[in-house]
Amino acid sequence: DINRLQTITERFSKIGSEPILEKRDIIEETKSSFEYLQSRVSKQVIFDFRAPEKPLYVLLNPTLHSWTIENLVKNAIQSIPENQEIKSVVVEILKEDTNFVLKVSDNGIGISTENAAYIFEPKFTTKNSGMGLGLAIIKKIIENYNGSITFASEEEKGTLFTVKLPIKD
Repeated sequence: DINRLQTITERFSKIGSEPILEKRDIIEETKSSFEYLQSRVSKQVIFDFRAPEKPLYVLLNPTLHSWTIENLVKNAIQSIPENQEIKSVVVEILKEDTNFVLKVSDNGIGISTENAAYIFEPKFTTKNSGMGLGLAIIKKIIENYNGSITFASEEEKGTLFTVKLPIKD
């Protein structure tokens, strides 16, 4: 439906452009979103959360951050075939210089070379469901915070998404 697509496109162009920021512990915010997803997964997945023990306070929009974590973790889970014996998703938080770094990795099917060029494009998807907007929206949100998102993937081995955001006091 053309009207629905137009509405989505208009909303997409405005996402994250006027972020409401709050000072939050990024470790606790990320862990909370990760644990919520973990509790809702029906697949037998080994989940691993790695982070410094000390709180790391940053200015962020908790809703957008939670949505980003949930989207990256859901994608990771969905990339692992049902019949795969060992299913693993790892979320890791690091502090590098003046950046907060979030890494989400899986041992799923990986991203093919053909699809890699389109992975952040709106309306691109390899799934049977969904609209292909998740990674495009995440990229836009992160770039609006002067951050970056990259990925490394190997077919049949898995994918690692890395988000870097400047830490602002």
